[in-house]
Amino acid sequence: MFTAECDLCPTLRAVRRELEVRGVVPIVSTEKGKGLCAGKAKSWEMDDRSAKEWRSAITSCEACPLLTQCRAETDSAVARGDGPRRMIAAGNAYDNLGALVDQDRLELYEALTRASRARSTSRVAA
Repeated sequence: MFTAECDLCPTLRAVRRELEVRGVVPIVSTEKGKGLCAGKAKSWEMDDRSAKEWRSAITSCEACPLLTQCRAETDSAVARGDGPRRMIAAGNAYDNLGALVDQDRLELYEALTRASRARSTSRVAA
């Protein structure tokens, strides 16, 4: 079982981070007063991740003690045009243009983005 004590060993820390990214274990905060995402950006990136992993990150965001503050900061960034792109932030998924992705349609969004990347890759190879 992986617990907070695994932060004592660099190898176990790396294993824990990877298991968090894959949604196998819950994401935990390593620093008091920091969000669950602190130092774990890969867990919130949407590229090369599945809808299941995105949902895990969203669930973690929703359990974060800093969610209200994060939502306010994210809303301000979106209003300035500097919002998140291709990532999970403040309990929401954002596409490559910074628009919200409906959580009920994450699997559809995943399928569409994978198909789009496959077409782009096949054009480059040709």
